[in-house]
Amino acid sequence: MKRSRLARAVSMTAAAALFLAVAGPVAAAEPLTAVVAVDDTGTPAAGQAWVRVLHGSPDAPSVDVKANDADILTDVPFGTISDYLPVDAGTYNIKVCAAGTDTCVIDADLTFEDGKRYTVAATDLVEQIKPQVIEDAATPNDAQAQVRVVHFSADTPAVDVLTQDGSATIVDALAFPNATDYLALDAGSYDLKVCADADNTVCPLDPGALDLEAGTTYSVFAIGSLEALTAAPEPTAEPTDDGGNAGVTPPPTDTVAAEDAAPASSVPALLVVAAFGVAFVGALRLATVRARR
Repeated sequence: MKRSRLARAVSMTAAAALFLAVAGPVAAAEPLTAVVAVDDTGTPAAGQAWVRVLHGSPDAPSVDVKANDADILTDVPFGTISDYLPVDAGTYNIKVCAAGTDTCVIDADLTFEDGKRYTVAATDLVEQIKPQVIEDAATPNDAQAQVRVVHFSADTPAVDVLTQDGSATIVDALAFPNATDYLALDAGSYDLKVCADADNTVCPLDPGALDLEAGTTYSVFAIGSLEALTAAPEPTAEPTDDGGNAGVTPPPTDTVAAEDAAPASSVPALLVVAAFGVAFVGALRLATVRARR
């Protein structure tokens, strides 16, 4: 399988300015985790775009997000992905700052096009924090589920995803900050194993299965630090209600939990759990707290 690429990355109109100092001590890095979000396939109002923000920098404190120096999100903790926010199409100066301060670690001019949907993520450790902007470009598909995998864990090496018997490679060398394209999959529950890309002899990752619903589009973001993973707890989470809206009002971004289930009946559909494998080593943490507007 070809190396996965960032799904239709959005061009930035200026490079991000890096500030190494944040207010107060830098937090200990958060361990590798997965954020599973339900993407909306609706259409923004004429002249507008929808934008959501993901805090994926594992040692950054809670942050405020500013657009043209006006707060749009405040006190956003690590692992949070916001609801979609409606914005007029155009170019904005986006700052990500330590919560309650004017100390900003990201300062970038970003262009959002009419009728499009975007995810903006802060990734990597504070000392080399990077903004990543991707277009959420799935189209409606009522007959099947759609899934993409996004690798936003900077210190996690490339991984391969294999069927449980190792006979087929589903994802080959998915590396930071790449993503798969959206795949249309039959509804159902799927399972697999994840191995180090080097030679596939070490396969410590065997996450639980994920239930996929027809007509629903999923993005699975791997964030956090592999080095800090040993400190990760193993909570469980229930799926949230689907707040999707195909009209003018931007929908909430739901998170989805993995459930125990039977192995997949079709090999291609196993890709969805590849998303979890990137962000699992024995445990899954799902971020379910939403950023305040």
